[in-house]
Amino acid sequence: MKEIKLEIKGKEYTVKIKEFGSKEAIIEVNGTKYTVGLKDLGKELNVGSVREVVTSVASTSAPVQTSAPSTGGSTGGSTGGSGEVLSPLPGLILNVLVNVGDTVKNGQNIMIMEAMKMENDIAATKDGVIKTINVKNGDNISEGDVLATIE
Repeated sequence: MKEIKLEIKGKEYTVKIKEFGSKEAIIEVNGTKYTVGLKDLGKELNVGSVREVVTSVASTSAPVQTSAPSTGGSTGGSTGGSGEVLSPLPGLILNVLVNVGDTVKNGQNIMIMEAMKMENDIAATKDGVIKTINVKNGDNISEGDVLATIE
């Protein structure tokens, strides 16, 4: 297993390559597992003793878990956590799944964004009611942008 430490916009990510094949790899990013497709771009990628003529490109075809790496907030308790739902990465909003006034539960998927060629679920950070939605389908967003607020 190969481990890589990446820094993206000041945030550190630990990427562990669990399995590596000619068409897909299983990786773990900060403890979250993903299955990613590999696309032949004519470049060589060294992963431990494995040599393949591929460059890894995340695929939306077979994610083990589609949640993006978390930027914080509470993972325990049904009413804890911040009322702000922040973007974990820069990306594109594909689908807003809730409306202002909807009641949501902590961890409930409220929108889908594309980041690094992968669909990522954006989840509610606490139980409550959606007070604002600051994005719409097709919006480009930056890491840390407030996507919605929950009260």
